[in-house]
Amino acid sequence: MFLSSSQLKHHVAATSRGRYSLNTIALTHRGAISTDGHSLLFAPYPEVDPADAPQIDGVDPGTAPPQAGPFLVSPEDAARAAAMLGRPKRFAPPVTQFLQAEIRGETMNLGATDLSNAQTMTLRQVDGVYPDVASVIPDYAAALAVTLNLDQLIRTLKALRGATSEDVVTLRLIDDQSAIGLSCKDGTCALCMPVQVDKPEEHVPDQLALLKPEAAPAGPPPAKPAAPPAAPEGDEGEDGEDLPTETEMADVQSVYQAVAATPEASTASAPPRRRRRRAKTSGKPQNELQEILSGA
Repeated sequence: MFLSSSQLKHHVAATSRGRYSLNTIALTHRGAISTDGHSLLFAPYPEVDPADAPQIDGVDPGTAPPQAGPFLVSPEDAARAAAMLGRPKRFAPPVTQFLQAEIRGETMNLGATDLSNAQTMTLRQVDGVYPDVASVIPDYAAALAVTLNLDQLIRTLKALRGATSEDVVTLRLIDDQSAIGLSCKDGTCALCMPVQVDKPEEHVPDQLALLKPEAAPAGPPPAKPAAPPAAPEGDEGEDGEDLPTETEMADVQSVYQAVAATPEASTASAPPRRRRRRAKTSGKPQNELQEILSGA
């Protein structure tokens, strides 16, 4: 595998010693990852053919990146390793601008050469378990893609940082053709114009999606319920008894029709019972009102 100086020198690893696992640069099977719990930076490995790399004793650049888990490197060790890459010579091939790396268990051998001198060093992995940062990456499949000139964006942010004392900025996006608005609570604001491209979704694919955990393979399809057993041929019932024939069924039907129909019970309702009226009794007016309301 190969490492670039940018992967080792530029990171967002935490500077606070409170969370030791975030104070490292994680070399994964796809590239280098660093995070401080708020920002995350991913840089893929350089695409270099090991056959084109000059030979350095003690380092085999053809080995694969770590597959079982990330190899953790402290920022201090990463800076010392990047310092081995000096200024490129005029006629040196581009491959000499990358570090050759070989991971052997808990250690990693690094080598650099300008075709005149070769340097090597060995780094030991930092102890700790790196957090599963891939599981917190959102799904940007339906996100609005806006392409910006990186230098212009940095220039705008630096100017905004110097013009305001606020620590929070609000971004406003309309589409991929309109300027991005940046506003602070104290009234300081800025515009950053995007660079128009034909199809941003094809120009820059969603690289963060590659860091998300791969979907678990689908299991075998559920088994279909077993079909009920077919009825046995013949006229035998469950207990081996013979079922009635059509002639016997017709005889039973004729006997049933010959039986006199049972008279149905009369459904005529009885005459309503006449309600006897109670004789009025003398009482107070409020008692008479209560009887009227109660239906007496």
